[in-house]
Amino acid sequence: MKNFGELIAPFQNYFQILIADTPELMEQVHRVRYEVFCQEFHFEQEENCPGGLERDEYDDQAIHFLIMHRSSALPAGCVRLIQTRPADPDALLPIERYCAASLAPGEGHPSRMSRSGLCEISRLAVSGRFRKRRGESGSPLGASEGIQVDDEVEYRIFPLLSFTLFLAVLSMSVITRRRDSLAMMEPWLARHLQLMGFSFRQIGDVTDYHGARAAFHYTLDQALTDKERRPMLRQLFDLIDPLIEAEARRTGLVRQ
Repeated sequence: MKNFGELIAPFQNYFQILIADTPELMEQVHRVRYEVFCQEFHFEQEENCPGGLERDEYDDQAIHFLIMHRSSALPAGCVRLIQTRPADPDALLPIERYCAASLAPGEGHPSRMSRSGLCEISRLAVSGRFRKRRGESGSPLGASEGIQVDDEVEYRIFPLLSFTLFLAVLSMSVITRRRDSLAMMEPWLARHLQLMGFSFRQIGDVTDYHGARAAFHYTLDQALTDKERRPMLRQLFDLIDPLIEAEARRTGLVRQ
């Protein structure tokens, strides 16, 4: 992980990260999700995804991010940040709806958090063409053999796309002042993020939800504190934040 910042710096030479704000970009998001969650890992049923597009009822209340590979013009990965609905803030987020039995009671339970500042990071997936880290081919966020490139720096970026997507949604949660972020994460991803300095707190037992995952909680205050305490995190956010802020302005999520 110590070389992560060195790889994020040239990220824009090979990839573009976008907020999917058009039907065309959203189709790319849904196709990546279909490829990964239906065809590869069978977390969702193909017959429930007409047209080769994986969708659900939470898409309309989410900000969607899409990474595009510049040289091939192929979608490389996606993730979304689900926000509570202003008109119905008590409506359950996916973690609350599908993983309630695994959540620990007490202060860390989502029901104890302000609904207006609550969000959930979900549907993080990297296309099989871009999963390059050997030994993690059994994970939708890991890596396997895929698209071939000649540039060693570009090749080394592939296994880090999942972290880039995670940084993007965390950056957006700060921009939108969402105070509490929830995520169901695979244990290996949580460990890596914590080693990088993210103070995620596990708030539930490992359960079978699109694979073995557990619920984690991260606050806005923790994000700001972690950035100040860990120079590497500050460097990463300094590189990612301007990209996300530019996209937020372009799409009107924040004022110019």
